[in-house]
Amino acid sequence: MYVSGIIAKFYRIRVPFPSMRIQMIGGLLFGIYGTVLMNYSFPLNETTIVDLRHLAIVTAAVYLGGMASVISGLVISILRIVMFGMSSAAIDAAFVMTIIGLSGVYFAYAPWPRLTKIITMNLLGMTLIFVILMLNTTSMSSLMKVYPLQMTISFVGGIFIYFIAEFINKSNEMLFLLERKATTDHLTNLSNRRQFEKSLELELERARESKQKLSLLVIDIDRFKKVNDTFGHTSGDAVLKQLGQLLIEHARSADIVSRNGGEEFAILLLDCGHHQAMAIAESIRQSVEKYHFALPDGNTIRLTISIGVAVFPDHCDDRDDNDFFEQADRALYEAKNTGRNRICAIPLRSRSLPSDQSPF
Repeated sequence: MYVSGIIAKFYRIRVPFPSMRIQMIGGLLFGIYGTVLMNYSFPLNETTIVDLRHLAIVTAAVYLGGMASVISGLVISILRIVMFGMSSAAIDAAFVMTIIGLSGVYFAYAPWPRLTKIITMNLLGMTLIFVILMLNTTSMSSLMKVYPLQMTISFVGGIFIYFIAEFINKSNEMLFLLERKATTDHLTNLSNRRQFEKSLELELERARESKQKLSLLVIDIDRFKKVNDTFGHTSGDAVLKQLGQLLIEHARSADIVSRNGGEEFAILLLDCGHHQAMAIAESIRQSVEKYHFALPDGNTIRLTISIGVAVFPDHCDDRDDNDFFEQADRALYEAKNTGRNRICAIPLRSRSLPSDQSPF
């Protein structure tokens, strides 16, 4: 089950192969799995057994990577000697498993379909095993009674592993897409409101623990309804997409950009104090003001945005997560009510205002 998890993690993180750490863990587990397969063997003579341990190496190479393949081969080789004692047959078997593991480095990165890799590497492994079996038996007739069965089971097993692993991959791809759909805005591919709230809660907790500043920009397009009414909702969607891209370009790589609904966006600025947050907000405001938004009909329009800024813990109750967003939202409304196309932050003294004395 844990091996399936490793394969699943490999697929979800969207890289050619997992990290070295995961390959090492996976290689060790596949090595142990290959050793277990030795308990389901066909004895050829007193010192030689025939089994399917090489399939563990094949699977590690194709689905985890070259390092996993090498490690699994070495683990199987070492445990073969430990479990069954030192002999010429054990040394030969260990040598073959090591060679198969090393060959997995090539097969792991070969630009072939995975099924082709499994079949070809399986064939190579069975060829090497046949040579070693020939060297360790004096009766070819005994070998030929066992080897065809081993060959058949090996290839059937390889195909079975392929379909199981591909099913796991497809299942995890669907899970990844569902999770992405649940946390991503379909129009802009930014985080959606649900994911923003989770990120906000997580980053506030981190900021408390590390005693760092956390800034929040709440952004709203000025008079966006006029865009939809004048040019249509398709044009409005085009504007939202382009604005989302602008926000990503002006945010830092670690910052979290989201669309919270309609024409409202938000950016969580990690480890960012008031002055830096205001500077980033002003840079975004100026860029949007100068930007020519392309419409589907070929025309362009120019827009402005209003931004509310809040800084944790300067502008909010340190014990109330909701207060942080509320302060940024209040600042946004102040920017709207004082002329739009501007940036506002609620001053510290606003925290002492009674709930029924709104500055608006």
